[in-house]
Amino acid sequence: MSLLESLRSSSTRNPLINEVKDFYRHLLSKGARILFSWVPSHVGITGNELADKSAKSATEFLTRPIVYADVRSAVNQWCHCQWQEKWNMETNNKLHVIKPVLSHWVTKLNRRCDVVLTRLRIGHTRLTHKYLLFAESPPTCSHCGDILTVKHILTDCVAVDRRRLRYFRSSSFDLSFLLGQIPHFNLFMYLKDIGVFHDI
Repeated sequence: MSLLESLRSSSTRNPLINEVKDFYRHLLSKGARILFSWVPSHVGITGNELADKSAKSATEFLTRPIVYADVRSAVNQWCHCQWQEKWNMETNNKLHVIKPVLSHWVTKLNRRCDVVLTRLRIGHTRLTHKYLLFAESPPTCSHCGDILTVKHILTDCVAVDRRRLRYFRSSSFDLSFLLGQIPHFNLFMYLKDIGVFHDI
């Protein structure tokens, strides 16, 4: 019944009702004969009357202004999808290898470990990039003499392969294995063992 009342009303702002009205007029213009009929089967049956009342309140809800929180949620979801699409194109970005899917980082570590982990993830640490501030030459690895980078420290230095194997059960892996959404539980022990944790 509430639907029929809404269709009869001339002041409804409900877009769905207006769409039904437009379609109804379109069908009439094509010569169709349409009869709306309400069958009062809900009368006197408590459960059915409650359903009728709920249906009527739902139509009233549709004419109310949109709730800000609902809009914000939809906009946030849309923005996140757009951001993810752009991020998918950033394949040359060092962080993309570590975090291909955008989401909040897990931060259950102490402050110092959080700082170390963040610096490793972005690929800029005091140990590997301090030379830029002082216009010096890039630092070299104290274990093997190669140019010092985050990737070298974590995956490439052959001089610490045994220790890498001890902590990570492998000496061949990519950075996402160590620095991904949930960092490897032995990461900080490894950094301390090779003597670089406090320099990062």
